[in-house]
Amino acid sequence: MIRWLFWLHRYLGIAVGVLMVMWCVSGVVMMYVGYPALDSRVRLSRLAPIVWSGCCRISSAVLADTDPVGDFGVEMLAGRPVMEVRGPPEAAGLIDLTTGSAIEGVSSGQAAEVAAAYSTGLRHAVPRLLGTIDYDQWTVTERGGPLYHFRLDDGSGTELYVSSTTGEVVQLTTERQRFWNWLGSVPHWLYFADLRRQPALWTQVVIVTSMIGCFLTAIGLYIGAWQWLHRPAGRWSPYRGFNLWHHLVGLVFGIFTLTWVFSGLLSVNPWGWLEGAGARPERVQLRGPQISAAQVRDLLRALAAVHPPGIVSIASAPLDGRLYVVASAADGQRQRLDGGGAPAPLAQAELAFIGKALSGTAQAPTLMRREDNYYFGSPQDAVPLPVYRIIRRDGSNPRYYVDPISGMLIAKVDRGDRGYRWWFDGLHRMDFVVALRGRPQWDVLMLLLMSGVTTVCVTGAYLGYRRLTR
Repeated sequence: MIRWLFWLHRYLGIAVGVLMVMWCVSGVVMMYVGYPALDSRVRLSRLAPIVWSGCCRISSAVLADTDPVGDFGVEMLAGRPVMEVRGPPEAAGLIDLTTGSAIEGVSSGQAAEVAAAYSTGLRHAVPRLLGTIDYDQWTVTERGGPLYHFRLDDGSGTELYVSSTTGEVVQLTTERQRFWNWLGSVPHWLYFADLRRQPALWTQVVIVTSMIGCFLTAIGLYIGAWQWLHRPAGRWSPYRGFNLWHHLVGLVFGIFTLTWVFSGLLSVNPWGWLEGAGARPERVQLRGPQISAAQVRDLLRALAAVHPPGIVSIASAPLDGRLYVVASAADGQRQRLDGGGAPAPLAQAELAFIGKALSGTAQAPTLMRREDNYYFGSPQDAVPLPVYRIIRRDGSNPRYYVDPISGMLIAKVDRGDRGYRWWFDGLHRMDFVVALRGRPQWDVLMLLLMSGVTTVCVTGAYLGYRRLTR
């Protein structure tokens, strides 16, 4: 049997050895440069204050008073206030609040004005339209296409993408990010655009390659232990040269190699192993009865009447059948406003309603000012704090995290999500306790382990290549 294991380990290593080296090296890059994403704070800082004069009309031909309205938001688009209605599907679309008519699409000129806001204060950084695309490497999962693709001649090679449907900037990248992501996130996640646009195929490729890596590593650990137990007297290993390095380093770091490959397999949640139930029922319960277009009209008229200054974005935040909105300023400051446009911070009665709706008891939400084991960020990205936390005491003990400004449900963590947190986040990022999450201790730990695992993979890939050339 051991002969067959040697043979299987050797040829599995030839098949995926280079891939595993690539995973190791790209993982180190990802510790310092993540996949490009437009920061919400940057986006807010580039929005113009909403002009309430002449706002806010909505034609009854676009939305009748009795029409249900799902989520909506108000921002400026090329000098005009517009409202984006995100559902139900029959009401979804973009509305010019100056004329009250529907906007069928965003023109290239309007998109250029949106892009110009990102060049404010930069000399010679005039947006240059590169073309219109459905997707590329950095917008592979965006669904607001076609997208206007702009470049800013700002010295950083900044490129941004404006949705032709909503007029929003959906992605922003710099030359530095693009370069390092070709060495980091793209190869690490096998995130090549044409493959990623086929989610089922991409998932299967990740599953198959990760499972081969798991088998390769597990067999290697068994062979390494067997060889160590049967080593010649007075020696650490029966091997010499690269075989010796591969054997001894594999004995020490092989378990971490298996840990990372296995948790990488779990990252795509194969076969629904660690899939949570989702939070849609709870969100619907907190919203209450559907909001009507008449309520939206009344609220917008009230906002136009009070002219709240410095507001760049309005987002709907209904609670228990009553319409509220969250108004955001360019500096990220937020406040909740009621249907009359007046400030309406969460009241104790509303917190009691939220606690009862989510916990099933008269449990009051707990204000959490620090991360816990299930609501946390990473060394690269922090999570919004504080938040309210509610724990439901039933079979799965789900945890709920609620935004303290809007009262909206931010996250739900049930049994499946908790499993994903420990089996993926814990194993893949070594994120078991808060103390390991900070820098520089996280860097020291990860670089030490990654050095050992990379040595295992490099020596294994070299031995496989040498065997193949022979």
